[in-house]
Amino acid sequence: MMAVSVPKRLFKRAVDRNLLKRRIREAYRLRKPDFYSDLGSKSIWIQMVIQYRGRSIADYQTIEESLGRALGKVMKSVSARLSDDGAPSQSV
Repeated sequence: MMAVSVPKRLFKRAVDRNLLKRRIREAYRLRKPDFYSDLGSKSIWIQMVIQYRGRSIADYQTIEESLGRALGKVMKSVSARLSDDGAPSQSV
């Protein structure tokens, strides 16, 4: 499960916020199968909130690359916790 947040403080117009949310959701949708297949093999499910932190409207390519790096960091964190504990933990 994933939620997307784009701050109204930085993007006053709803059109701009919605554009960024659509781009983030699409980038996530395309990366989701690989991400969850790795997690599913380890019997782990994650709930996350993605908050857009940029001050300008990024193009889709930039968002996709950033999301890929972020999901990679999440996988590293999960793998590190599994190797430390030997079993999945409740909070990641």
